[in-house]
Amino acid sequence: MGSLHLGIALPIGGRVILTATDPATGRIVDRIESNNLIVTAGKNLCAMMLGEQSGYNTGLTYCALGTNNATPTVADTTLGTEAARKAVTTYSISGGELTCSTFFLSTEANIAIKEIGLFGHSTAGPGVNSGILFNHALLSYDNSGGSPLDLTVDVIITFG
Repeated sequence: MGSLHLGIALPIGGRVILTATDPATGRIVDRIESNNLIVTAGKNLCAMMLGEQSGYNTGLTYCALGTNNATPTVADTTLGTEAARKAVTTYSISGGELTCSTFFLSTEANIAIKEIGLFGHSTAGPGVNSGILFNHALLSYDNSGGSPLDLTVDVIITFG
């Protein structure tokens, strides 16, 4: 007798939005959106968090920006070249979506951004490549000029 599968697949995906703001005026200067790849390590991170495994009860806590433009793959465990990292500023949940927003002052993200990722687990911290990579998105924005802008990175994770 074969097994009966009654489960429903719960796809997970989303997008990343980068908003650049003039630090002097608060005026939005640019807004860029990109698709978001949830990597295998990120899917495992979710499963371990749902299963309340030791070390996995901290959620997605850090956002990192990188300068490598290699195409993300599901096997990625780090950004290609991490250049800036900061703790997620706010979280919001609405309609089956989780938004993790991180605000970077112009002085904290004065780089040519090519990639973005969220990191979680109790080992995630301010150090480069610490924690477990959840997502990997390509998004090109050069903030390395003489007048860098403040940046807000919204990683929107959609369930279903």
